[in-house]
Amino acid sequence: MHHWRAILFDIGGVLVRTEDPAPRQRLAQQYGLSREGLENLVFGSPVSLAAERGEASEEDVWQFVRRSLHLNEAALVEFKRDFWAGDRLDQTLVAWLAKKRSHFRIGLLTNCWSREPLTYYSTLLGLPDHSLAGAVDAVVSSAQVGVRKPHPRIFEAILQVLGVPPGESIFVDDFLENVEGARALGMTGIHFRKREDVLSALDRMLHGGRLHE
Repeated sequence: MHHWRAILFDIGGVLVRTEDPAPRQRLAQQYGLSREGLENLVFGSPVSLAAERGEASEEDVWQFVRRSLHLNEAALVEFKRDFWAGDRLDQTLVAWLAKKRSHFRIGLLTNCWSREPLTYYSTLLGLPDHSLAGAVDAVVSSAQVGVRKPHPRIFEAILQVLGVPPGESIFVDDFLENVEGARALGMTGIHFRKREDVLSALDRMLHGGRLHE
C-alpha cells in the first residue's frame, strides 16, 4: 500500500468554478467578445500573468481591462461583479478536504494575483475568510513564490511548508500541464474534470488502490 501523506488541490477551476456561465456569457456579448475572448482578456494578458508572478497587482489587471474596453470606473465595478457572478465554492470538496485533514496534510496551490489567496477568493465570492481556512494546513499562491504552475519551484514551496516529499503527495488541477508538472517532480497528479470522478479516484488511492488515468 502506498503511504500518502499530503493531498493538494488547485483553487480556481477546481474548488472554485464558474457553475453558472450565463453572467459571463452576457458580459461577453455586451462587449462584442466570445466568452473565450473575455476570459483571455482578464486572465491571459501580460499584466495578468505578471500579477500571478507577484510582479503586478490585481488592480493593475483590472485597469488593463478598463483601458482595453474603454470603461469608466463605475462600468468597471459592474464588469467585475458580472464577471464573477457565476462562480461558486464547491462546498462538497471543501467538506471532503476538511474530513481528510485529520489523516493527511492538506494544501492549496493556486496561480493567483494575490499573496493572500484565501482572502482574495473569499472576497470574490462574498464568503467569510474561514470558508476555506478550516479545511487546509497550507496555502501557496504563485504571487507569493514568484513563479506560476507548472514551474517546479511552486510545487517545491508548498511541499516544504507541508513537510512532505513529492512521492507521498497527490495533486489535483484542472489544467493538464500543471498536473504533468507535478508528476515530473515525482508527485501523483490527477486531472480534474468532474468532481465525482476525482473523489472516486482519490478514495480508491487512499484506500490502497493505485490511480489509473
